[in-house]
Amino acid sequence: MAQESRIVDDRSKVSSILLLDKDKLLQSIFRLSSFLTAPSNLNEMLVKILDEVVDSIGFDRGIIRLFDASKQNLEAQVVKNYSPEEAEKVFAVSLNIHQHDCVVTKVAKSGQPIAIEVTATDPRITETDRMLTKIYDRGSYFCAPLKIGEEVIGIIAAWFNEETKFFPEEINLFVTYANTLSIIIHNLRLFESNAEKIRQLMILQEAVSEMNASYILDNRILEILVKSALRISRSEKVLVYFLDIEKNRCLVNDGDILSIDDRLACEERIGRTIIREALDKNAVVTRQRSDEASSIEPVFSGYGSEIALPLKVKDKFKGALYLAKKEGRYSQNQIHILDVLVQNASTTYDNAIMHSMLSLEAKSLKTEVEKLKEREDILLGFHDILGKSKKMLNLFSVIKEVAKHDTNILVQGESGTGKELIARAIHRQSNRHAKPFVDVNCAAIPGTLLESELFGYEAGAFTDARKRKLGLLEHASGGTILLDEIGDMSIHLQAKFLRMLEDGHIRRLGGNDNIPIDVRFIFATNRDLNRMAAEGSFREDLFYRISVVPILIPPLRERTEDLLLLARYYVEEFNQKFKKRVKGFTEDAERILIAYPWPGNVRELKNIIERIMILHHDGTLITAESLPAEMKVTTRQEKLRIQIDNILPQLSSEGINFTRVTERIANDIKRKIIENTLEATRGNKAEAARRLGISRYKLIREQRKINNYIQ
Repeated sequence: MAQESRIVDDRSKVSSILLLDKDKLLQSIFRLSSFLTAPSNLNEMLVKILDEVVDSIGFDRGIIRLFDASKQNLEAQVVKNYSPEEAEKVFAVSLNIHQHDCVVTKVAKSGQPIAIEVTATDPRITETDRMLTKIYDRGSYFCAPLKIGEEVIGIIAAWFNEETKFFPEEINLFVTYANTLSIIIHNLRLFESNAEKIRQLMILQEAVSEMNASYILDNRILEILVKSALRISRSEKVLVYFLDIEKNRCLVNDGDILSIDDRLACEERIGRTIIREALDKNAVVTRQRSDEASSIEPVFSGYGSEIALPLKVKDKFKGALYLAKKEGRYSQNQIHILDVLVQNASTTYDNAIMHSMLSLEAKSLKTEVEKLKEREDILLGFHDILGKSKKMLNLFSVIKEVAKHDTNILVQGESGTGKELIARAIHRQSNRHAKPFVDVNCAAIPGTLLESELFGYEAGAFTDARKRKLGLLEHASGGTILLDEIGDMSIHLQAKFLRMLEDGHIRRLGGNDNIPIDVRFIFATNRDLNRMAAEGSFREDLFYRISVVPILIPPLRERTEDLLLLARYYVEEFNQKFKKRVKGFTEDAERILIAYPWPGNVRELKNIIERIMILHHDGTLITAESLPAEMKVTTRQEKLRIQIDNILPQLSSEGINFTRVTERIANDIKRKIIENTLEATRGNKAEAARRLGISRYKLIREQRKINNYIQ
């Protein structure tokens, strides 16, 4: 009773002057009504509203608090005429309607305004109120709910520094004023909510488009996920945790650094956080500072709002997207959009893995097809001729063209280049392929015997000629005849052969009848017939007659692209012949094969591979040591010869100064050796001299001699 009488006595002291000017209040309400259709940022509008309340009505200070997404906590939005220290304290504290006992929470729970005329003595003022601001030590206080229908969305509170009496009519007007503010705030929230939803959906659409365009299994998808999640949620911290189940290791991306560690280290890192809970439950998990779930530890201290969304990629990876921010909660709309983003990221990773697997399979299939094609080329070639070099492809093209005609062909090339194979290819490509192909080596048959072999003879033409014999020219009728080593044909036989070419018929030895022949002639030689014709050892007129279409086969040293193809083919051939499984060549062995000049061409290559295969162990590679010693020596000599050729002067009709040239070359070599040695010893002359096997003084003398010579 004593306390109640004291309150009555205090109220008797309160000024009875009318607090509010009704007209001024109504004008303020009309001004605020114009905000209903004016698009603006919510925080900016709250500042204008509070300014209107405090300045227009005459309050000394004010505050607006709004409920967060949980509808449990009232968070300060704007203040008016607070000191910096008080403002910092107010914004740092969210008032929970169940945990905090103060005027604000009472108004929020009841939905009814509270007017306090004497704050210093009114029992409704609690210690929480006094902790928030010192204004409660004096003056008057009015707190009204901000309501939409029956739902309270926040409060507006204002103070007078002086104690003032509140009349019922003024309280009703102020409540009406607060209701108008509530509608404005609600409309702005709806506008911002939709605008924010549109913003989030636009980010989601952009992210999904970017991720779907990525078919490569790299960090690009992860970068898009991290960047987009931060923008959607307006978070300050991000972590993507990925566990590689097969390799038992994890990947962690914090938006800046991508780290890979073993599983145990990552398990320790995520500990008892919501990342672990999201992984275990395979569900979205959120945590607020006000939550009482003490078993969950924050990932980052000082960040009151956290969310973790599970991220699963097939059966290969599992993980979570983690986000955190210091203020505010994650709305249901944000959670839903983040969940869609994470699911799209998982699908994109699935697709990228599938694409990678298909690419590998396609690549493997392509490799197999290429191997089969290569093997087919090896097995078949161009009429048993192996070659992929430009020179050989051009040669194959020429063969296809000349094979259509019956023109005489002269095939030229070094020994072992395959002149007989070229002749057979021409025959197979021609329209005579169904008729005989006859090859004659002119160098292997003596001159007198060669004539009878070609032209045939009648019975009694010479001793032991007991019956008629048809010559090879008659036997090849309708087909093709190859005269190999035509340069070894005798001058006498050359004249008779030329006559046959011009007349188109032959006369057997000992016979008188002219026998017409229908033969396609191909001639081959490794000799220079043009020079022989000039020297008189080969008939010039026959040379022009047989070389209507000359074909020059390139030596093996000029088509190194074909060398390894041929070498591998012969390895396979002799694998089958000797029943071995030699796998091929090492890189060093291949380099020697390519560098060797191959004077015997393909025939020499085949013979060397056969020799190696006979001596080589089964199931291994052919190494450089397996190659003949003469090949390695010849290769080194060839390289040295080329290097020396590069420094030799060009000879002219005036000649050269032998002494000066040799001195220059010797000095150049000495200078290079000394420079290389000094470079290797970092300029240490004593060490360089030791490596060269000379004294330090001799090294210095040699340097001086070289420098004097150059000068």
